[in-house]
Amino acid sequence: MPNLTTATVIPDQVITPGENHVVSIHVHDADTGQNFNWTGYTPVAKIVVGTVTIDGTCAVVNHAGGTATATFTAAQTATLPYPSWGSLVIWADPTAGSENLGIAVVLVRTESKAIP
Repeated sequence: MPNLTTATVIPDQVITPGENHVVSIHVHDADTGQNFNWTGYTPVAKIVVGTVTIDGTCAVVNHAGGTATATFTAAQTATLPYPSWGSLVIWADPTAGSENLGIAVVLVRTESKAIP
């Protein structure tokens, strides 16, 4: 089972409720320093602010290159309380088996709501 980490630090995320938010993820095997191969895994990302949790739509960009994205829609981010603090939690979910592989927990700050 690989020990995962981000290739570069994902900066704290500033989210404006009511706007789309996309996070790029580049994952390495911490033991070897090589790109994580997403084959057999699905990226998962959630934003938690207070009692509100939203699930991102995640996709692998390059299986062998270790890259993926997490997208949160304007409708989803509109449900987040603001101004507030929370977390972005990212992991790899195996397509077979049940042991998730943690990748990162990133600080999230919500700002004033977008003006429609």
